[in-house]
Amino acid sequence: MPHCLPDVERAIDARLKLRHYRLLVALDRYRSITRVAEILGSSQPTVTRALADIEGIFDAVLFERTGRGLEPTAAGRVVIARAAYAIAENDELLIELDGVRAGRQGRLRVGVLPYASTRVLDSTWSYLFSLRPRIATVSMEDVTGNLFAALRARTLDCAICRFSQNDQGAPGDEAIEQVLLYQQQPRLVVAQPSAALLTRYPEVDIAKLSEMDWIFPPADTPIRGMIDAIFSAAGRRVPVPTLEAYAVRTIASALRNLPRGITVLPDDIAQAVCVGGAAQVLEQPLPWSLPPVGLAWLRNSPKVDLIDGLRQAILSRQGQDV
Repeated sequence: MPHCLPDVERAIDARLKLRHYRLLVALDRYRSITRVAEILGSSQPTVTRALADIEGIFDAVLFERTGRGLEPTAAGRVVIARAAYAIAENDELLIELDGVRAGRQGRLRVGVLPYASTRVLDSTWSYLFSLRPRIATVSMEDVTGNLFAALRARTLDCAICRFSQNDQGAPGDEAIEQVLLYQQQPRLVVAQPSAALLTRYPEVDIAKLSEMDWIFPPADTPIRGMIDAIFSAAGRRVPVPTLEAYAVRTIASALRNLPRGITVLPDDIAQAVCVGGAAQVLEQPLPWSLPPVGLAWLRNSPKVDLIDGLRQAILSRQGQDV
């Protein structure tokens, strides 16, 4: 710790315990010494002394008492963030040790964008399953923002998500590395009973689209922004969605049951939703593009070799499919 005061560095090395970190995270969550004491089965004076001891280790006030309860100071927020990371890493270590006792050498926690292509997913699972029983795999499906947050919280090791220029090459230990996997183009998908109405026009008819029953993804996704842009560019109000959903099976089911249903999906996902004939991809192109999909991981990840193997497997399969 080259930038740490020598006395603080010595105190951290000699006195800091994981239980101190757990106490800080609990205080941050509940913002009450009394409440934390109840949860821990301890007394209020004991928790107060423990907090004072921790603040002595860091030579800084970590919480201030306010009318709303405890509030972390600037130093407190820094320490609490690192505490959460340390706890997550310790919990993962214990799980991996259990795996080693069962004959495995570790596990990889993979986040997946709901609109990731089947080709990339097949490459991912094919590679990771080839490592069984040496490596176990855990998967979580979510939007890109939440996947990035999980990477930084150390609850995921890597994620197949939207490629973000904002995080590329960011400084610091928490910088996220990314590699581009593939591009996606947006397509309009409409329930089959309404397809004939919309396919007769050579260009997208915004007036007709505004009369449809729209399925929107979450507000913080690129496709939601694109839908807003479609109507804003035409000077029209964005329709009130009939359904807000992001799961592919849910969207496919909704289109089977909404004769006037319509949505925007990446081209590869759009084709999959239309299998069975309940919906149709419109031929009219949309003059927008989606952020590409990439593989992301923390720069200082202890699983970097395993992630690099996954990266090579996906890109190798991409090259074969070109």
